[in-house]
Amino acid sequence: MDDSVPAASAYAFLDWRYQPDTRCLAGAAGERRLKPLLDRLLRRFLDAPGQVLAREALIDSVWTRREVNDEVLSRAVAELRGLLGDDARDPRCIETLSKGGYRWIAPVRRLGADPTDPGGNAPPINARGRRWVTPLLVLGVLAALVVAVLPRDPRDRGETTAASARLLAATPLTSDPRPEYDARFDATGNVVFIRGEMPDRGSALLMIDPVSRAERMLWRDDASLRHPAPAPDGRSVAVMRRADDSCELWRVSLVDLARQRLADCARAGIGGIEWVDDDHLISTGEAADDAHAPGLVLHDLRSGTQRVLTAPTAGEGAHGLARLSPDRTRLVHANRRNGETQLLETDWPGLGERRALLGRHEPVFGHAFEADGRALWIAGDLTTQRALHRFVAGTPPQLLGGRGAMSIDLGVGGRAVWAEARHDADILVRPSAGAEWRTIARSNRYETQPAFSPDGTRLALVSNRDGSERVLVADLRDGSARALPLDPRRRWVRPTWSTRDDALILTAYEDRHTRLYRLRADAATPEPVAVAGDNAFHGHELDDRLVWLGGHGGEHGTLLQLRHGQKTPETLALGDVLAYRANRDWLVWRTHAPARLRAARWDAPDAVRDIALAGNAAPESFALAGDRLAWVDGGRLWSLHLPDGAAREMAGVEPPDANGPNLALGPDGALALARLISVGIDLMHAAAE
Repeated sequence: MDDSVPAASAYAFLDWRYQPDTRCLAGAAGERRLKPLLDRLLRRFLDAPGQVLAREALIDSVWTRREVNDEVLSRAVAELRGLLGDDARDPRCIETLSKGGYRWIAPVRRLGADPTDPGGNAPPINARGRRWVTPLLVLGVLAALVVAVLPRDPRDRGETTAASARLLAATPLTSDPRPEYDARFDATGNVVFIRGEMPDRGSALLMIDPVSRAERMLWRDDASLRHPAPAPDGRSVAVMRRADDSCELWRVSLVDLARQRLADCARAGIGGIEWVDDDHLISTGEAADDAHAPGLVLHDLRSGTQRVLTAPTAGEGAHGLARLSPDRTRLVHANRRNGETQLLETDWPGLGERRALLGRHEPVFGHAFEADGRALWIAGDLTTQRALHRFVAGTPPQLLGGRGAMSIDLGVGGRAVWAEARHDADILVRPSAGAEWRTIARSNRYETQPAFSPDGTRLALVSNRDGSERVLVADLRDGSARALPLDPRRRWVRPTWSTRDDALILTAYEDRHTRLYRLRADAATPEPVAVAGDNAFHGHELDDRLVWLGGHGGEHGTLLQLRHGQKTPETLALGDVLAYRANRDWLVWRTHAPARLRAARWDAPDAVRDIALAGNAAPESFALAGDRLAWVDGGRLWSLHLPDGAAREMAGVEPPDANGPNLALGPDGALALARLISVGIDLMHAAAE
């Protein structure tokens, strides 16, 4: 940091205010606390607005480790841009210069550095003119929020606070620019992990000492290595090896790096390996048949035999990510269905009744026990954003930090290691067949779930640019995009346009339920769709009926409808529905097993068009407009006209690859695709208490 610049107690720029003493960045969308690295980087920019900062100078003044390279700087600048909603292609804050430097271009006001400017005249935080409250009031509000969200048990409150403090001091485990994930501690405190060898598709299994940062290569392979697990005796590491048509468990000796194939595993399962003792481990095995999903299997390495532990139905979803409590008396594993996860707990080794730990299925990606086994750390979207949470059974999950966490492991003394992911997905729109593609509502975050308005002039979409998932509407005529007036404490997903008037039907995640809301274009707030009740999901409001998925988060998906004039919803006799699309004339739904798309007219429900899919087809990658149906299968984009048109590949169109609903059809051949632009996955390490 430049010592010649007097310290500021706060900075104000654009819609933001930053207080270095608390590392608190606040704006119209809320407040967030920066980790130390981003604090130093932001202050370096704010203390030199308009100046060209060479990359070498930034590394010298911001980083404390000399092994940092240009790639690490680039990732840090990209992460800071993401927090500020800044776009490198159209910057408002950080400009990238062609000859290897950066420049802060937003006007900055330093508050408190000048005795004549005590900081009481901060600019408004948004265009409506709402002004910043005083720092004392901000601290008071923050204190009240902390008290409100912390657990009532004093022991849990103290442990949660201490864990959050450790995460604030977390540092990257490596300085490698390639994606790294699936980190686990061994008994000595070393970390095994996977490094993706992009763009060569291969991967590598490595071990690193978190203190010296010395790495050891254990195995490099052309296939995908996943979910390493160090053996209890410290002599080997088990790992999954996934190729195009196979999944195998292997063991790598830490003495001489000799490899031994152990067993088969589920190609399409969740994954995960957990050692029971030196001779037994748990993994996910292949499903028994089409009526079942992959379940947990216990491998006896001495005899080479295996025992099925769970056999979930196809409707229930796959089991994986098994973790045993430190005292080896409880087993917690994931039950994943349609991209969302419930955590189930049972006794070990008795495997009695399984108990659901979460209030509903959530986007959960990993979990680990604390040393005493009382609490779990969970990586997932349990509050309003993907992060690390501390969870004690019977109490709400508590947000710890670690935004973007997609895995977690805990070591001796409360040490933590996790993969921190940053995904950038954009929506590309082609207004009509043969027209040029253009990107809309572009940001450095994740945009997906496109939905055309009935007249094709607007596109609703979901973005996590503000942290939690929110809904935006892009006007395709002038390129503008506006965020809808929605409660930021909830996650908002699955926008669909009503065919009755100019309104959207939205799904909100709130507390332990999902609910449908209706928002008119001229309304200030959405109204709940009371007739759909709790756990309603993904609604379509048609001229003569309301349709939605009921029982969201349960074992089965049921499609319901409420027709005009009815008082009680009726269940559509379609069986277990994984996903669906609907318009005035047609209903199209996706089945579990076998994997199929089925379409029927509302007025002729028994005349069904049946389309077989590959087993690994993404469940939400299909769209409907008029009588035109489009879907992704086998890595290609297909379309046909209902009821009996021939399926044709959409030549020259690269299929969407973002998660969830990633495809939309509009009038006159309009097409919208959500495509993944970039992925960054780094390992973060928090030291012991």
